[in-house]
Order: sequence, then structure tokens, then C-alpha cells
Amino acid sequence: MMANAKKIVLGLMLLLGSNLALAEGKVVVLDLQAAVLSTDAAQQRLQALEQNEEYAALRTRFESLTADLQAFQEDAQKNAMTWSEEKKKQKQEEAQKLRQEYERTGQTLQGERQRVMQAVMQQMGGKTQEILAQLIEAENIGLVLNSQSAFHASDEYDITAKVTEMLNKANASAE
Repeated sequence: MMANAKKIVLGLMLLLGSNLALAEGKVVVLDLQAAVLSTDAAQQRLQALEQNEEYAALRTRFESLTADLQAFQEDAQKNAMTWSEEKKKQKQEEAQKLRQEYERTGQTLQGERQRVMQAVMQQMGGKTQEILAQLIEAENIGLVLNSQSAFHASDEYDITAKVTEMLNKANASAE
């Protein structure tokens, strides 16, 4: 799922990069995923996911499993020395089942969240490309670097918040 988002980001950067190779201008950094996922529209989609009954129930189950695992570990630390071999084996099997359910539940939660984020990235890809092109032209930007690839960049070089703001404006005017 995240691979597709990375492909979109890479595609946008390559598309922009081919035009920028010959251009002169300032250098900026951008966290495209953060820019898109920080928009009001993306936040509304993520909030809707959080309020979804099935997702909320799954999150509650995950929190319960977390507490159960912690309680299980505390019990084992206090009482394992007094357990018979049979009881130790039984407790190990219980712990393994609990951990497996915990991991499955966590993966499901993460997968649902990633699915929503992926959908937002795809939905806003075209608009993001337009906004980046406008910003590049308006501010005479010669090179856009992925902020995660930059070793260091001062805040003045980061256009992530500006892209988010422009996306919010574009989405508001489209509604």
C-alpha cells in the first residue's frame, strides 16, 4: 500500500525533476506525504476512520490485548517460580495465542489506516501536482528535494506547510 504512495511521490518528483533539471532557482525540500496527509480533507477522512464503529471496536480490542499482555507478564514475573512444568507450558501457550491476536489486531488497525492514507494520496495526486507546478513557477524553484532524503534543511527551505495550505484552499474552493 505504501509502495503505491511512494510511486506517486517518485512519479511527481521525476515529472517535476525533468523540468527542473534545466531551470535555475532556489532549492527547497518537501515532505509530500506529510503535506497531503495534513490537509483538512485527509484529517477528516482519518477522523471518520477513527469514528467508524468496527475500527473503534478493533482499537478497543487492541488496547484490551495490550493490557492483557502486560498483566500476563506481571503475573509471570511474580509467580513463574511457583508454577509446575505443566502450568508453565499452559501459560506459554496462552501467552503465544495472546501475542498472535495482539499482532493480528495491530496489523489490521495499521492496514486500515494505511488504506485510508493511500486513498487520500491517490485522490489528491492530480491536485497536488498542479499546486506544486504553480508553486515552482511562482517562487522560481529550481530544485525540489524529498525532505527525508536531505541531510539537513533549515525551515526556510521546507515548503511542506505551504503545499498543505494551498491544497486546503484548493479543496475548499472545489466544494
